[in-house]
Amino acid sequence: MTDNFFSENVEAALLETLNKNISLTEIALTGNRFSHSCLSKIKKITQRNLKMIEEHEPNKLKAEIYRLRYEHQKLDQAKSLLNSQQHEIEKVKKYRQEL
Repeated sequence: MTDNFFSENVEAALLETLNKNISLTEIALTGNRFSHSCLSKIKKITQRNLKMIEEHEPNKLKAEIYRLRYEHQKLDQAKSLLNSQQHEIEKVKKYRQEL
């Protein structure tokens, strides 16, 4: 978006549009007449988007860790149930042999 000579009149619409965008991480605005405040807000938007992109993968990994912990807990419960059932089976077998 360089060298378009956009003025401060376009700032509000540009900021509104960019604020809705979650994938823009860089933008070249040289050759325009935006205020320092507008440029600062645009920089914050691009930094926000970059941070979201950088955190996306770690957040996916965290979710997977929580899912695996839950599955591990369920597996431990199933093992405990299996052990108790095997113990009961052994008791029945032993009882039958005594008869």
